[in-house]
Amino acid sequence: MGKITCLINTTADGFVDSHYVIADAEFHEYVHGLLKNTETLAFGKNTFELFQGIWPPILEKEGQPDSQVKMAKALHEINKIAFSDTLQQTTWHNSSIETLDSEKIDNFRHADRKDLLTIGSPGIVSALTSLQLVDEYHFPIQPAIAGHGQSRLFDRIKLENKQPLKFIKATPLKSGVVIIHYQVVRPNN
Repeated sequence: MGKITCLINTTADGFVDSHYVIADAEFHEYVHGLLKNTETLAFGKNTFELFQGIWPPILEKEGQPDSQVKMAKALHEINKIAFSDTLQQTTWHNSSIETLDSEKIDNFRHADRKDLLTIGSPGIVSALTSLQLVDEYHFPIQPAIAGHGQSRLFDRIKLENKQPLKFIKATPLKSGVVIIHYQVVRPNN
């Protein structure tokens, strides 16, 4: 049975802008652990365009850090979906553009398959959270208080009821990032 897992970096004060992220070799190894059980990566338009601009070119340049090359290869091979109503085309290998369809996402969870993993993409994380489709969250807390930024995590959603989370573990990285892993608590689990 597939899970819907969200990995989204945030500062200590909740800003999710990508320029606050420390994505070093140790962080990449953590992501590789998530990718082992992942069938499809899902992104919002902005994060997809950011990643499409960063990762494929790494495979074309000599002398890139090993952790970045390993990540670029993993991202190249895996299926990727950009959830967008406005994105017109993609050039990234194994990628497609789709409209966010809650029934399709929910069916993913009940099929005999690997996980769907979102990386970044605060709008998609918010939408999936509002629809109560997320099974697990991985929050890499960046060692910074940003004080300002483009968006804060969950700024745009209002839940009718709180969504309880079960703490699974915290993984401290040498960079000062602490990745907190939670499982969503539902009445049947």
